[in-house]
Amino acid sequence: MFLTVHSSVGLVVSRGVTNPLWAFFIGFIFHYIFDIIPHGDTKVSAKFYQIKYIITAGIIDLSVLSILLISLIIIRAKTFTLVEISAILGSVIPDVMQLFYFIFPKNKLLGKIQMLHTYPHNLISKRFDFPIVWGLLMQIFTLIILIAIYI
Repeated sequence: MFLTVHSSVGLVVSRGVTNPLWAFFIGFIFHYIFDIIPHGDTKVSAKFYQIKYIITAGIIDLSVLSILLISLIIIRAKTFTLVEISAILGSVIPDVMQLFYFIFPKNKLLGKIQMLHTYPHNLISKRFDFPIVWGLLMQIFTLIILIAIYI
């Protein structure tokens, strides 16, 4: 899933937690839970797993995420709390670690982390996955629901 969706999961998590460490941990766990949901990327051509495509997608995703977070600050007329920031960070850290794996694929520790990361992805999507367009639409729909819950 996109960082934008994972961050929104973190924001929703932060609504029920008061401790920043717990928020981080629960956001981290929910990252993997939401990655179980098929999101259309398992059948993407291997050429798109090249670092230049990954970085391009990341820049676009981070741009959308930045716009979303800034919009939420404006709408709410206040900045994010430490609990909210911790939950967001916990929910995106697994993808950051995956980026490091793509940059340093021979690193054994990152390889083990990558295996952990791909396991939830493949629980359902190995047998069933959406086409990429449906996956993108599903992620947008999920994002809208999560933001509605958060606001």
